[in-house]
Amino acid sequence: MNIMNSNEDFTVCRCENVTYSEMMKAMEKGVNNSREMKLKTRAGMGFCNGRTCGHLINKITGDTQHAEPQFIHLKSQPPIRMISFGTLAGGEYND
Repeated sequence: MNIMNSNEDFTVCRCENVTYSEMMKAMEKGVNNSREMKLKTRAGMGFCNGRTCGHLINKITGDTQHAEPQFIHLKSQPPIRMISFGTLAGGEYND
């Protein structure tokens, strides 16, 4: 069974709790690529920054197009340097 043809709704982005039906509603409103989907639904903007759901978001936005898909893949932006919230709150930098 192909899950994309299923009538059951499922969560695409676990971090932001975005479902397949929410993404389909966004597609009906004119979203036609992964970047727009990310901006409109927040899918791929959670803690994992799209590393878990990014491939599925790209597949959904490409598979539902009737014309040539406009592939604009999600941009993953890992932090330059990790810093803990404790360090931020402690005033260690820029006192």
